[in-house]
Amino acid sequence: MTTDDLPQALAHEYAAIEQVVAVVQGGSRTTGTQDARSDIDLYVYSREPVPLPARRAIARQYARRWEVGNTFTEEGDVLIERTTGTEIDVMFRPIASFEAHLHYLFDHHEARMGNSTTVWRNIRTSRILSDPEGWFARLQGQAARDYPDDLARAIIALNIPLLSGSIFSFSSQVILGVHRRDIVIVNGVLARLLDSYFDVLYALNRTHHPGNKRLLTLAAGLPLVPAGFVEGVERLLSFTLATLDEVPRHLDAVIEPLLQLIKAQGQLPEPWGEGQLE
Repeated sequence: MTTDDLPQALAHEYAAIEQVVAVVQGGSRTTGTQDARSDIDLYVYSREPVPLPARRAIARQYARRWEVGNTFTEEGDVLIERTTGTEIDVMFRPIASFEAHLHYLFDHHEARMGNSTTVWRNIRTSRILSDPEGWFARLQGQAARDYPDDLARAIIALNIPLLSGSIFSFSSQVILGVHRRDIVIVNGVLARLLDSYFDVLYALNRTHHPGNKRLLTLAAGLPLVPAGFVEGVERLLSFTLATLDEVPRHLDAVIEPLLQLIKAQGQLPEPWGEGQLE
């Protein structure tokens, strides 16, 4: 069996399980951004949890190595295909949760601290493998709508103060970590800061967030980007303990051009919270 045949063959197996409503393929192989190391991402949507014994039986049939029942991110299984060695990530999703996700995204403009529109993009770009009731096609139809301006503004309004300006902003936490010579905390906070940074950048462009893989490369192709931001982010992340004191300056060089770009587009939010400077 070839790698191209695997998604449909596995979808046939999962679709035969009573609780399953739809099986789709997503990830880089459906968006055209895959490379030689890309895995296969399958999403199994169900009304009730898919029983582990049924999942194990499929894993034994197709894989030479497998992990069933992972819950690191979503509920899922990982299979290493028997012949090709291809990694297959199978995520199990309750249909009610993803119907609700789009409801809160579109009707309540619910923003997150990073990756606010990644699931929306995943639904839009997935390829249907099995959908006998047409449920996923209807969900995908809902996801086909234009990017709401109110959602973009909500994402920007939530994440900008986390980048800079609020008392507990990520920038403040980074500076505190530098003062304490705590390279681990600086590294961790910068990762969270960049989650918010890219969420803002994609919202500003009214473009769905693609997830965290190849993010810097993909973001460089957006129409509205701060000048030199790729080099700025690379410089920010190249610190060592010996160059830790340079991090705040490099951080300002990444954040300030983004703030100026948002201001120039008339989308800079009001200051967060009620407070005053003395």
